[in-house]
Amino acid sequence: MAMLPRNETFPGSQSEEAAFTVKDLLAIPLLKKARLLAGAKGIQRDITRVNIMEAPDLNSWVRPGEFLMTTGYPFKDNPELLRQLVPELVKRGVSGLGIKTISYFEKVPPEVVAEAEKQGLPLLELSGDTLFSDVVSIVMERVLAQETSQLSDLQNRIQSMSRLLLDGSGLYAFLDAMEDMLDNPVSVVRENDKPWLSKGLRSAEPTEVWPLLQSLTYRQVGKGSNNGFMLLQNVYRTYVSHIPTKRMKHACLVLVERNRDIQPIDVLSVERLSSLAGLELANVEAVREVEGKYLDQFLQDWLSGKIVSEADWKLRADVCGCSIPEGTPMCAILVGGRSAEPPEKLREIARRLRSERLRSVDGLLAAPIGDDLALVLPFGQIPLAGTDRDEAVAQLIDRLLAELRGLLGDRELKLFAGRVIERSDGLQGSWAQAKRARQVADVCGLPGEIVSYDRLGVYSLLYLIPSGEEREQFLARYSAPLQLADRKGGGRLVETLEMFFRCNGNIKLTSERLYAHYNTIVYRLEKVQSILGVSLDDPEDRLQLHLALKLGQITPGTSG
Repeated sequence: MAMLPRNETFPGSQSEEAAFTVKDLLAIPLLKKARLLAGAKGIQRDITRVNIMEAPDLNSWVRPGEFLMTTGYPFKDNPELLRQLVPELVKRGVSGLGIKTISYFEKVPPEVVAEAEKQGLPLLELSGDTLFSDVVSIVMERVLAQETSQLSDLQNRIQSMSRLLLDGSGLYAFLDAMEDMLDNPVSVVRENDKPWLSKGLRSAEPTEVWPLLQSLTYRQVGKGSNNGFMLLQNVYRTYVSHIPTKRMKHACLVLVERNRDIQPIDVLSVERLSSLAGLELANVEAVREVEGKYLDQFLQDWLSGKIVSEADWKLRADVCGCSIPEGTPMCAILVGGRSAEPPEKLREIARRLRSERLRSVDGLLAAPIGDDLALVLPFGQIPLAGTDRDEAVAQLIDRLLAELRGLLGDRELKLFAGRVIERSDGLQGSWAQAKRARQVADVCGLPGEIVSYDRLGVYSLLYLIPSGEEREQFLARYSAPLQLADRKGGGRLVETLEMFFRCNGNIKLTSERLYAHYNTIVYRLEKVQSILGVSLDDPEDRLQLHLALKLGQITPGTSG
């Protein structure tokens, strides 16, 4: 586990009286016959309580900092259960485990000793004449004296952090002060949101802390409903305290054991300060709600072309906290493939995408536009022109699609992208191209999970053909007669011809797709040729028919 430089001590962060540790416990005369069997590396762990448990589910009752003593009665018939209990006790922050022998175990099972050594849990073999009540009495005399000092320390910590929040310093200053106080980094992790990190994690090298940052999500640290210790990525030991929230997303305050071992006073501090963090989160939520409304309106006006001057764009971008620097290449993307969502759901998805930490892209903006979900995708350092630029853009959109599918839980998600633009006033055109790509792809059955405007080819030209005499004459020659025949006789000629082209002229595959007999498809195609006076064996005739079908489905555009 990488270590960060030790920070300066925060006022009131250290108790004047030394803590009572497992090593101190071994030194008391009452336990002179006790033997340390395993876990010597954890011998400096603080003891805050002594717990005596003889129930088989003792794991549910222990608390961080406790030294647990047992005769082993619940495990006398199955020592394997005792071995399985050891890692769970470590996760819950138990200081050590003492097992009284002779009563039910002549000696501690070797597999239990090996597991304790592996987990670093101090394991003591207590002699048969050890009285648990005497151990409790001696330890608690020492612990209570220390707790008096710790309570004063804890009160000073809470007062200092309360003053910090009252000064209006904000959540990041709150977390930075907690890191100075606890000498370990902290984080606020919230459901469907980016984590707030203290300075030790914000300033660390990304390669050093990336596994930790990946696991600092509510899906990882918010699984359980109770506060307690847990391991992240099997490396980082953390203490997680749920933040009390009302009418807000669930959140946790996480202390990461990175610079030094987490002490019991640190655990108490995190539990008490989680309430203060909840108050600051409520303030952040109120500010974000107001900013989100302005940002939604800003993006809607930007994409629809209502922001006409560069000066207006800069002003509104600054007010809304738009994170895209001026002059950054970008494109508009329409998110398709989702079922129709109500406006409130679209707004929630947009806010989630703006706040979620994405690995593929930084600074992604999202907003609902009517019934559609629009994205503004910025590009960092990409080639200026040529095939390298096109490849870099395509790769980034591919990564974005994969991440969005996992984030939104929709495997049918598709993206329709406009062209990359260099100036902010060009985004309206890129958004219009993204919508055109979606319409043409739907009408013409274009394959692929990502459809960019530049991929439309001839279909884009068909879309631009305006209504006029030539267009109507072309449709009257190759499309209208088939539609008229279908209305009169119900022969499904247009549907059959469309599927015939989609199947690349394969009659057998066409019959399978339409669930019709092979001879039925042959009859329909012969009828098409008879009505129109064409031959499907003639490439020119097939081209005319294919274009007529597509042109008839596309809404006429404008020549401008």
